[in-house]
Amino acid sequence: MGHLEIKHLRMVTTIAKERNMTRAAGKLCLSQSALSQQLKDIETKLDTPLFFRTKKQMLLTPTGNKLMETAEQVIETLADTELEIAKMTSGETGELKVGTQCIFCYKWMPRIMMKFQNKFPNVEFTTGNSEDLAKELGSRKFDFVITGAPVADDVFTFQPLFEDEMACIIPLDHPLIVKSRIEFEDLANENVIIHSEKARKNYVELGFKPRGIIPKKHMIVSQPPAIIEMVAAGFGVSFAPNWAVRSAVETGRVAARPLTRTGLPIQWNAAYLKNRELTIFQKEFLNMAGRLNLDKI
Repeated sequence: MGHLEIKHLRMVTTIAKERNMTRAAGKLCLSQSALSQQLKDIETKLDTPLFFRTKKQMLLTPTGNKLMETAEQVIETLADTELEIAKMTSGETGELKVGTQCIFCYKWMPRIMMKFQNKFPNVEFTTGNSEDLAKELGSRKFDFVITGAPVADDVFTFQPLFEDEMACIIPLDHPLIVKSRIEFEDLANENVIIHSEKARKNYVELGFKPRGIIPKKHMIVSQPPAIIEMVAAGFGVSFAPNWAVRSAVETGRVAARPLTRTGLPIQWNAAYLKNRELTIFQKEFLNMAGRLNLDKI
């Protein structure tokens, strides 16, 4: 047949990951009309639809899902081959220091670390919590900081990694369990369990304060498993990315509901100094994080 090219495989995986043509077009540096035409062309050549179109999202058809599985394998194999060639010519060694401003990132960070160490056994990988992005990047404490809150500063580059949505985590017997979506107004009399003082301030500034609300009480609990247990025991409610609490929801420990009528999306970025020339292994870490499939966490 000879219809499929690597650009088609990247197109399918990007649309499947983003589930939205506008976001996928942005990731592929294409206009939405150009992306739509490319998708239409390849579906016509294959004589089968690859996606179900709904008003809000693009969902893989069984044929599209089959192609997606192959595409992920081919893209990863090609990337690995290119990386191995680069390593053969450069002999990379060194240290990679990654900070994160959200402790829930440790849900996926270990698998990235393991893949990274397998590819770069001579590069030492260290990670830690980030409290002050500007100070820590400026002092070279971290090479990258994973953040969901970019700052307006032309000193840093913010490379998009992936997007997800925050949810409100509640006990199974909570009165709000009957709601399909939870508004910040619903939480005015709740004890809000949060992982850090910085996160508390973010939620107050972005969610509560604009609505003229002051939560009844905040509780700082620094470890994700402890937050889940405190919520399950009825000590309060909390916020977390959907993927971070999926297993706790599926096993019936807690319930999760979308926040606000329009949702609360969050774009995760890797921040680094703008004038910094990235090494091969630093670029590969960003590639690994950017290819992360949240549905498999």
